[in-house]
Amino acid sequence: MNCKTDKILRETGHFSKKSKIFEKVVKRVQLRIQAHSSSLRCGGSLRKDDTMRHSEGAARRISFNKRSFTFVQLCIQAYTSSLRCGGSLCKDDKVYNNDGKKRFFGFQPRNDKKKAAFTLAEVLITLGIIGIVAAMTLPTLIANYQKKVVETRLISFYSKINQAYRMSYAENGDTVYWIETNKTYSYEEMVDWLEKYIFPYMKHLSVKKCISYSGQLGVCVTIPDGSLYWFSIDGNGQDVLYFVNGKWDDPNPRNRFAFNFSKRIVDSYFDNRKQSINFLDPYVFNWDGRRESLFTNGTWGCKKGCKNCGYCTKLIQLNGWTIPDDYPW
Repeated sequence: MNCKTDKILRETGHFSKKSKIFEKVVKRVQLRIQAHSSSLRCGGSLRKDDTMRHSEGAARRISFNKRSFTFVQLCIQAYTSSLRCGGSLCKDDKVYNNDGKKRFFGFQPRNDKKKAAFTLAEVLITLGIIGIVAAMTLPTLIANYQKKVVETRLISFYSKINQAYRMSYAENGDTVYWIETNKTYSYEEMVDWLEKYIFPYMKHLSVKKCISYSGQLGVCVTIPDGSLYWFSIDGNGQDVLYFVNGKWDDPNPRNRFAFNFSKRIVDSYFDNRKQSINFLDPYVFNWDGRRESLFTNGTWGCKKGCKNCGYCTKLIQLNGWTIPDDYPW
């Protein structure tokens, strides 16, 4: 049974029809099969130095080098074993020698097309565009992140300190008796007050004496998240300033937020009443109840360049403890 090697190799799709190497190998294989048509089978042995004749009748010696000879054997064995594309004879596949090592036979069709790539100018232009977009959007992203940090810490402080007041109220009784009327408290007396009414119910890291920009004496209390609150007592209650970044001397409305604590007031015409629902609420001294007044008040108005900025906390509370778009950020 003769092997039609030319057809075999072309059907595998391994070679380009125009490949000179392909034509040379096919011609040699055809001559070999012609010389041994009576006995040679597809998986048979191919000797390197058999004498064969051209179709014109001229005798010649076919000399296969080791690489080509091994390759032809593998091709014939693969075809007779019905190995198609996905096996050993695909254009980009590796073929295995008898020793199990991978090898390429170097007969793939040559691809002279240039690979697509970006030029240096295109890369630089792209990077420049990315840089411009980043420069335009980065400040907004940073500002939004900072606002989120402020909102999170502010509502956390508000919840924790009011919880501490509630727990203290349950143990120490009515707040009307917590603060002595018409008394000026020293720094040491303020610390003693905190140690009795607040510190047992709210963690803190350290305390120190602080005097506000207006000259008011107070206690600076650092809490575990790194923020700080300034605490001062007078005859009617307490002023509390919360500093998100832990810097008590920074009056910026991004950092400083005002609260106040009012004890119950004994009024001869009314029953005892408390000034607010919570013990500690945003500072609203002399506020007329209109949102516009939170911006326009000359002393405590929340606006750019403000020094006191006392109403800023109330503005955030009215917006559900999120910083509104018209906030002086």
